[in-house]
Amino acid sequence: MVESGTISRNSPGSASIVVAGGPGVRSGILETRVRGAWYRVSVSLETEYISVRVIKSDNNGLGISIKGGRENRMPILISKIFRGMAADNAKGLYVGDAILSVNGEDLRDATHEEAVRALKRAGRVVDLEDYLSSSYLGQMSQG
Repeated sequence: MVESGTISRNSPGSASIVVAGGPGVRSGILETRVRGAWYRVSVSLETEYISVRVIKSDNNGLGISIKGGRENRMPILISKIFRGMAADNAKGLYVGDAILSVNGEDLRDATHEEAVRALKRAGRVVDLEDYLSSSYLGQMSQG
């Protein structure tokens, strides 16, 4: 699917974007005016699923706070990672990442409380399936 808009060069803040859909990647061209000059920029949004193994020490928790859940109409998101704790030491989790599963238990449609319970009963070794989203911008040309 490709969507497009139009650009009015008389409006200083107007822009046009063309977006091509596809599984995992959306990309397109954005034309925008900055300080009187027109720029054409390549824009893409890439998604990635990863699995992160977190090993908790004996007396400490996972070291994350979460928000979201089915009742909030949003995925289970990492809202905080505590420095020096197990999740921080795992080096693969970031604030804003969506937790899709814990030790194979699907959290895609979980309430906040269900996600909290899953994380608490996970044990010492916790395998998290995680969804990352990052966007990359690269200037293509000046118009």
